[in-house]
Amino acid sequence: MEVKKKILATTALDLSWGDSQEEIVFLGEWCKRYSMKNLWSSREHRAIDYHWANRKKLAIDHTYLEALNEKLLKELTSFLNQYHGLNKSESYWRIIIGPWLLIYISVIWDRWEAITSAINLNEKIETYFIRDALLRSPPKDFVEFREAHDSDIWNHSVFADIIENRSSNNIKTKIINVELPKKLLSSKKIKLTLRQRILRYFAYKVDACLQFFSSNDQEILFFHTYFPRKALIYFYLKLKVLPRWHALLKEPFEYTDSKDRTNLKFEKLIGKNKFEKYLFKNIFKDFPIAYLEDYKSIKERTKNLPNAKKIFTANAYIANEIFKIWSAEQSASGAKLIISAHGGAFYPLFNNFDLEDKIADCRIVWGQEWLQTQTRMPPNKLHYKAKDYQQESNVLFVDYETTRYGFRCFSVPVGPLVLEVFNQNKIFLESLESKILKNLKVRPKALGSWETKQRYIDLFGKDIITNEPTILKDFESSRIVICCYPQTSFAESMYSGIPSILLLKKGIWECQSIYDELFLELEKAKILHFDPQDAAKHIADIYESPELWWDSQKVLSARKKFEEICLTIIDNPEDKWVDFFKNIDSR
Repeated sequence: MEVKKKILATTALDLSWGDSQEEIVFLGEWCKRYSMKNLWSSREHRAIDYHWANRKKLAIDHTYLEALNEKLLKELTSFLNQYHGLNKSESYWRIIIGPWLLIYISVIWDRWEAITSAINLNEKIETYFIRDALLRSPPKDFVEFREAHDSDIWNHSVFADIIENRSSNNIKTKIINVELPKKLLSSKKIKLTLRQRILRYFAYKVDACLQFFSSNDQEILFFHTYFPRKALIYFYLKLKVLPRWHALLKEPFEYTDSKDRTNLKFEKLIGKNKFEKYLFKNIFKDFPIAYLEDYKSIKERTKNLPNAKKIFTANAYIANEIFKIWSAEQSASGAKLIISAHGGAFYPLFNNFDLEDKIADCRIVWGQEWLQTQTRMPPNKLHYKAKDYQQESNVLFVDYETTRYGFRCFSVPVGPLVLEVFNQNKIFLESLESKILKNLKVRPKALGSWETKQRYIDLFGKDIITNEPTILKDFESSRIVICCYPQTSFAESMYSGIPSILLLKKGIWECQSIYDELFLELEKAKILHFDPQDAAKHIADIYESPELWWDSQKVLSARKKFEEICLTIIDNPEDKWVDFFKNIDSR
């Protein structure tokens, strides 16, 4: 009897899936796009388990990758100084390339380990490489890299590279010539609405006028702060600083094409294993143009920006290349870089190799500190309080989603683990009484990579999806809020005062140990649930009068403890911030 050929599919590019009569071995669930179900569901197929589903492995990998990140940052500091003719510190280059580097190392390791899982099957399999998807250009910047690492074409190229590098006896390769759809080759462009374009135009004009009156040396520069406008204006008045929009930091940069990088390499860095040798050899293929060819041009633009003694941001340090190079220059000249949390509730145990704490002179967190570099301050993003609570309104279910492909060594559900969260959510919704489900609205995450919105529609009908434009609008019409991830949305819900429930998939949300006792208290108060059917039963018990449960002594105690540990709720928080900004120099 002839043995059926097995095809290893590395991505959702179905042109590489072989003949419809052949068995598909999917490298991961990311290959099985929900919108392509008609193409794969009728074929004999199976998916390889995701390596970071093993949480002990995740912890071991995190230790290894964090050390590797430090080693590579040191070498890149030397390389970039030589390339640009500079003598900048490791701290300087960490501010600029750190956000990209920590993700890049994790992404390449994740793809390497996925291939390890395929090799360890010890089965004869064949995989097809699409010729047009093999060559990739370096990303322009962090944003373009972020788009690329969740795209099928970029991952097809990386997986092909790794398979060729590893030369496994059980994986046979073949290059095929097929034409890729044009939509896969075009990059996403964010389009502004007419209102946004008009507001942006006037903001630019006003900022240009303010620049004329503003000093080139500023006491503090606020950028992407997450503070509401009213609070920012209050800060400007109290600190006697002229308000600015800082248009130059928002102006798109026109990147050049990358030059020939064939000869770019580390002079002394030697990998201690096959993965490191592969990583060190290939890193310049994917090194953003912003840090090599266009670094000096971006740096030249920053000369038109003011100098600042203090810099405050919540998220510009991640993806804004102009801000990063400018703030690195300012920091090298003695400015204090203050980085605030841009979300919160329960902070992950593993997250960004503590980048924020390493680059900031002061790292702001919303609740209890767990590192000495941190300072506790009132949240800059939580503003909504329920004023007219209606017990007869809807139940809101806040969904969780992230990218299809793993992107960080991160103690949250990444990549295929998103489906584990979705499947638990599905059980929860199916376990609700019909009258409750009828009055429940799901708020999907905007990312859309796992197409959870369509999955909910197909299971429960299109009316289950909320039509509200923002989560705060949803809060206004909700009697109960259920969150399935322990981060910003849950903090917003708890802060709002609306009866709130947290439904988590056990074992894939490792958080800082400072929350251990709080988790136990929230579970006893039935705010936290790990069992979807128990959560559904609890919703049924409190549905008619949620406030009776929410205002009970046990729940009030748990809520108070949540605020004490995860949030900083005080009277006149703006004044606390003003004092902080005035006295930061003495810290």
